[in-house]
Amino acid sequence: MRDLFLSIDAGGTAVKAAVFDAEGRLVALKAIDIVTLHRPNGWVEREAEPFWQKTARAIRELTATEVPAERIAVVGCTGFGNGVFLVDGEGRATRDGIVSVDHRAQPLVDAMVRDGTAAGIEAVTGQQVWGGQTVMQLVWLARNEPGIVRRTRFALSCKDFLRMRLTGVAATEPTDASGGGLFDLEKGGYDAALFQRLGIPEFFERMPPVVENSAVAGSVSRMAAAETGLVEGTPVVAGMMDVGACVLGSGALGNGALTMIAGTWSINAVEHAGKVEGRPPILNMLHRDRACRLLATGSPTSAGNLTWYLSHAAGGSVTFDEANELVAASAVDGRRCHFLPYVNGPHPRRGAFVGLVNSDDRGSMLRAIYEGVAFQHRRHGEEVTAYLAPRRPGVIRLAGGASKSRAWTQIFADVCGLPVEVCEGDEIGALGTAICASVAAGVHPDLPAAVRAMCRVTRSSEPDPARRAFYEDRYREFLTVDKTLAGLFEEPERQAPQ
Repeated sequence: MRDLFLSIDAGGTAVKAAVFDAEGRLVALKAIDIVTLHRPNGWVEREAEPFWQKTARAIRELTATEVPAERIAVVGCTGFGNGVFLVDGEGRATRDGIVSVDHRAQPLVDAMVRDGTAAGIEAVTGQQVWGGQTVMQLVWLARNEPGIVRRTRFALSCKDFLRMRLTGVAATEPTDASGGGLFDLEKGGYDAALFQRLGIPEFFERMPPVVENSAVAGSVSRMAAAETGLVEGTPVVAGMMDVGACVLGSGALGNGALTMIAGTWSINAVEHAGKVEGRPPILNMLHRDRACRLLATGSPTSAGNLTWYLSHAAGGSVTFDEANELVAASAVDGRRCHFLPYVNGPHPRRGAFVGLVNSDDRGSMLRAIYEGVAFQHRRHGEEVTAYLAPRRPGVIRLAGGASKSRAWTQIFADVCGLPVEVCEGDEIGALGTAICASVAAGVHPDLPAAVRAMCRVTRSSEPDPARRAFYEDRYREFLTVDKTLAGLFEEPERQAPQ
């Protein structure tokens, strides 16, 4: 009986194989750590073949011990957006994959901003140009590695690379293609004039065909079946970039809900029906089988800061559960320091505790971390919801590491002044892909129906009115401290010799 859906979720540190039923409940999960290479020159890359081999191993171990492959109706893939994997016609890498946190293309972006080119490109793609964006990484590759480009047949996203290895078929879908700056957003597809304008006409012919999110993009090949244990011919759905998949898995439909994804990155996303006014956000994607756009903005300033503190500053002596207990016991309205949540950047900002006094202790410092992360989410949330003005979402759907903490969920509610809802399950991005797979299988008629059938809110936190004024003042203090210290770590300009 083919009644289950397999989701492959490729993140920054691990690849997961997760199986869901038609009601969206997690049946089985296998996760394997993935190595991301941080080169001495600042590049951030991933070796493609080990990446695929570990993905295949996760699937193989799951089908061998947890779920018979014969029960898998449809497979789907999701993964980090932007970045790029160059492959030949067989899906074999022609170089190591480039990860989205690699900003080797940032000098090109800076030059485009200075000469005015960036504004013209943004008007076509519908989103800001930035150093980790796929299209800007293609510009860098065309200028610096033309020989490798000539040996390349397709430029793929992270998940599209894995899907090609599963099926032997190159394809992408609208969230990764538009979210990577590869589309003329208004036309809804690739545009040769855009590639020509960027000086990368060779990549126009190296773009994969586009398949809709809930449509089948291929089937498990004989070779992949031998490597993974899956049944040859099992359909593989197009899926979504992880941001879109997390929004879908959070059950957020329409612009009444703001999705906050609190992982390494602070991702804040909302659905939008039409064209944005003013300078666009970092992500402006065709979403949900093109039913709407998904606007998102963020920075690497979220729950990863707590991971750093627990593993490095606390040396592993405090667990996540113990941290939550310390925060819950720390007085909300007591005097304490601020925390700037920039241990992972973005450059030139750096993380810092500011305003420490002798009454601060581990509990107050942890509460400051939780608050600093929530403040940054509020800042980005206000940036992205400004595109909806005068409308404003009435609820936050919280996903990621912070959603696992009741204390942190309450802080988000108090800081943002909105109810915060958390959906069932921890693998929200994988669930979003399973939702796409369920539609491809015909179990649900469309994505909204699948969301309503497979997503359930299990708990919520209401903002405490008594804390509203306190957190408004504290948020303004945070913004002031951040603005004051923003340039502290800028490298001074080198003076020319006299």
